[in-house]
Amino acid sequence: MIRDRQGSVFLSSMGWVDRGSLWCLDPTRETEAQIALSDAKYLFPHAGSNDYFSVVHHFDGSRVEVTAHRFAAPPEVLSRASLGNGSPRLSGDLSVWGFLPRYHVAYYTCPAWSNFALLCIDPHRETVEVQTFHWYNEDYDKGYQGIVGVAEVPGQDLLIVSIQRDSHPVLYDPSVRRKVGQIGLAGRAGNPRLYFRRTANELWADDYDTIVKVDPESWSVPAARRLQRAAPQCAQFIGEFAFDSSEAVCAVARPFSGDVIGLDPGTLRIRYRCTTGGQPLEVGILEDRRVFARDWKSGALLKGQLRRRWMS
Repeated sequence: MIRDRQGSVFLSSMGWVDRGSLWCLDPTRETEAQIALSDAKYLFPHAGSNDYFSVVHHFDGSRVEVTAHRFAAPPEVLSRASLGNGSPRLSGDLSVWGFLPRYHVAYYTCPAWSNFALLCIDPHRETVEVQTFHWYNEDYDKGYQGIVGVAEVPGQDLLIVSIQRDSHPVLYDPSVRRKVGQIGLAGRAGNPRLYFRRTANELWADDYDTIVKVDPESWSVPAARRLQRAAPQCAQFIGEFAFDSSEAVCAVARPFSGDVIGLDPGTLRIRYRCTTGGQPLEVGILEDRRVFARDWKSGALLKGQLRRRWMS
């Protein structure tokens, strides 16, 4: 789930529920809307800066698109990067890509090969480049371990690529198309989602049932905390994590506990808790500690207020 700076719009897309549409929430009125963007099988929205966001449209593999939008007018497509049905194309207002992620991953099928690929959007050259990952080979169980995301390392020409059911995201240099290292998380074989904090020099990741802090200077792990207990003979994962705009609280959805918890970013202690019911998977948080989540199975809105918890 992503939001604008003011916290006036929350956006989400859960493929098994929304398909090619965005779910939009007005948290003031607590009203929901569906915004149809394409006939894609599923979408991945990504927040940028200056209240821009982009959306990756995943079709059947032979076609991928990335569209650029503003939170103020989510249905409007400002620019489009297209791959498939001919040569890669970049159209629209190319200046908006200065506020948006330029690298995305998607499964792509062409006459020569079919695999996960890196899409590189270069508005200055007006190109969309495709790179294959040579390190993504038989060392991975490709029927079980897809590539799930990519994050740009601030201030460096370096990417972090996360792999499904793997606790070792790969450090990748797109300029030389080479793996240059990897990061060891908590060893929980999760599907790591990656977030660089604005107010601290930290990379945050989730690793199945554990939240992890990474030092971007050494790529070491100074702190980690397991947040979801296992059921008898069955491990249970945590959902999304999200910060408020000041990054004073990190909200973590727990679908198997029916709640959202609030962590102290410094200590990883649980300071707040909100019982939402259902199975909250995606989550957003406002500065007054109101939380909005979506149910794992149905996508239904779950909401509440984080309350102080003295035991942590």
